[in-house]
Amino acid sequence: MTPILRTWTFWIHTHLREECRVHLEATKLPELRAQPGNSRAAAVFRELEDGTTEVVVMSVWDSMASIEAFTGKAPLTPTIDPQDRPKLFDHEPQVRHYPMRTLDDVPADLLREISP
Repeated sequence: MTPILRTWTFWIHTHLREECRVHLEATKLPELRAQPGNSRAAAVFRELEDGTTEVVVMSVWDSMASIEAFTGKAPLTPTIDPQDRPKLFDHEPQVRHYPMRTLDDVPADLLREISP
């Protein structure tokens, strides 16, 4: 099977960065990591000069079949909890999938755990 890097990008106002980090660490990342076929999940933050922060949530899956078992029939549609939606400044309309030959194809620093 070909591992798949799954990414989704969204933007928040920078003053929400810590709240977002805590929320991801406490809920979303553990949820992803617990899914069958998921081997890693992490998020990275990049502050922009316009008062917003770009957030990329990444996960590595053993196959598209594992992703589809998690997402259902819409693997390209991001799932956004209704209570989180108002906090997003903007978001990509679709999730991206990148086939990898091995996990070594992903730079280690991109998939490191979020550090407080």
